[in-house]
Amino acid sequence: MRFIVLCLLFSGFAHAAETYVNGQLHRDFNREVFTSTVEVWSGDKLGSTFFFADFDFASAGETQSYFEISRHFELTRIKKIGHLNASVQFNDGVTPADGFGGKLIPRTFLAGLALTELKTGNATFELQALARQEYASDLGWQLTGVWFVPISKSPFEFLGYVDWNSNEYGDQPVSVQAEPQFQYRWKQVAVGTEVEVSRNFAGAYTEDDGYETGKWYVHPTLYLRYDL
Repeated sequence: MRFIVLCLLFSGFAHAAETYVNGQLHRDFNREVFTSTVEVWSGDKLGSTFFFADFDFASAGETQSYFEISRHFELTRIKKIGHLNASVQFNDGVTPADGFGGKLIPRTFLAGLALTELKTGNATFELQALARQEYASDLGWQLTGVWFVPISKSPFEFLGYVDWNSNEYGDQPVSVQAEPQFQYRWKQVAVGTEVEVSRNFAGAYTEDDGYETGKWYVHPTLYLRYDL
């Protein structure tokens, strides 16, 4: 499970702080698990580094884990548009099924370009165009959009990301996954809801509904978040 973890939009805070950390606890109702997440963003003179890790827990204990790490190297600032970055990323994870039918979450390297700090009003956006290399697969591609929209004169915020990428599902060569969040913030604490919307994304699997290619899945959560 992934959510705002791809929020490299944190680069929009680069001039306000060198390091940004938050922890989240989600209740996933369809999967009937809790997911704890730690996100870290750190800026420096060359660009920024972003990392997150997810850990899923059921009644018997931890069930799976997933992490991503991304590095942006700032190439140039485009006047009145944003920052152009070279980006390299690595993703991996572990599931209970790995010992039976192979590795469900493939080790994946990505590299390409990212436009950060795209602003309109109070909103901040990021766009990424990446080459995607999953382990033992052909070279593919991924397009990512990230957004952070504080609702004017209110404690509410709308944020999230969407991925559109190639895959090797035979007659379903394209995957889509989006995780919009809507939250209420009070100082360092936020409470909110997240909805994972996906198609041809194997992570949508649940014990009750299974998983099929070519089908849309919607998985809602409620969460508590704390910003350090």
